Amino acid sequence: MRGITDFKGKNAIVTGAGSGIGRELALQLADKGCRVIITDIHRERIDEVLSQIKAKGLEAEGYCIDHSRFEEVENFAREYFERWGRIDILCSNAGIGVGSHFRELTIKDWEWVMGINLWGAIYMLHHFVPKMIDQRGGSILITASGAGLIGLPGMAPYCTSKFAMLGLAESLRGELYKYNIKVSALCPGIINTNIIRDGKIMFADASGSSRQSLVDKFYQTFGVLPAVVAKQGISALRCDTGIKVSPRLQMWPVYILKRLSPTVYQGISRLFFKYLVFRDSG
Repeated sequence: MRGITDFKGKNAIVTGAGSGIGRELALQLADKGCRVIITDIHRERIDEVLSQIKAKGLEAEGYCIDHSRFEEVENFAREYFERWGRIDILCSNAGIGVGSHFRELTIKDWEWVMGINLWGAIYMLHHFVPKMIDQRGGSILITASGAGLIGLPGMAPYCTSKFAMLGLAESLRGELYKYNIKVSALCPGIINTNIIRDGKIMFADASGSSRQSLVDKFYQTFGVLPAVVAKQGISALRCDTGIKVSPRLQMWPVYILKRLSPTVYQGISRLFFKYLVFRDSG
């Protein structure tokens, strides 16, 4: 089944589009001729992205939404269909992260991550997939993660949400095929975005000082630009790719190692966790 051959004139929603990968997806889809409807929890970020798009004479609109709240997504869906009618592309991208030893996680931490990452995607799909079925067509891009392919120590809530999102995308890809609805999962690796600054990093060194700035510096130093990942996401929409790993050379070798030798992979991940980034303080 072929993906999108022409983006011009398509209605595209991008959630979590105020920064990072979502922002770049919105900008690149607009450049390709889509009418872009963006959401984010930060109004100022929405306005900044809209100004960039509209400065080019392109059509866009923004909504301030907390995607972990069902009623807000429900209201958005109602407003959207009243104004735009048709949905051609849905990029479910909104997400946050928490880094912590499991014993230090609270239930609120779990609810925060699962609410935005997983339930946020489910709420959007719940309201928009039926319309795509009625239309007999549409394309969906779910931003999962490389952390949905490999389990990473110190990231239990994030990995749980992303493994679930990858399973959700694969399930829907098979189920919605008969309605001409294409579903792709985008699996980014280490990307230079706001995810560390906007998230919650609870690791500390032996003196009790937070490691958040160190982790953020690691992402800024070694992370790939979000524009590169967004380009790969749009490629997945164009080619109807089931799982798009980006960047390929960053994530595929680790995933293949895990498949070939889970024991070796676990050993390396433990060493990385203990010595290179977080330095387990006990």
